[in-house]
Amino acid sequence: MSPVENTVIRPIEHHDLDPIVDLNQAALEGVGPLDYESLALLVKKSDQALVLDDGGQIGGFVITLPTGATYDSSRYEWFEDRLEEYVYLDRIVVAETHRRKGVASRLYDAVETDLPVALEVYDTNAPSLEFHRRRGYQKVGELEHAGKRNLMLLKAS
Repeated sequence: MSPVENTVIRPIEHHDLDPIVDLNQAALEGVGPLDYESLALLVKKSDQALVLDDGGQIGGFVITLPTGATYDSSRYEWFEDRLEEYVYLDRIVVAETHRRKGVASRLYDAVETDLPVALEVYDTNAPSLEFHRRRGYQKVGELEHAGKRNLMLLKAS
């Protein structure tokens, strides 16, 4: 793994939305679909909405939601029913051109702060499950949604 040099993690800006939608839609094996409007709304509700900017190219993005957000998601609601204070990692996507270069680790480093981080991973996504295990995430439950089994993961602060 060679690190991505000359990159910066910064907040998502308006001009990033179209490329982020494209990135998201190319990664539907691991995340739910997004269009421009739903992404704009998600960013507005977010706690953190960040991109890894590689000389103007988006190498990846991450979006988290705070506790108590108004968000229509059974996975988010699962954590809301069980946790008092946490950050919900709604989605992270790394561009194919930037995989295995430390992008996901840098984005996680940016959002893993003082609060526990909660997220779910499809049970069929072995690389993601291994990545999260190495970062210290623990399985705290399961949830069936849209015909897929989601493993609910938590990393304590």
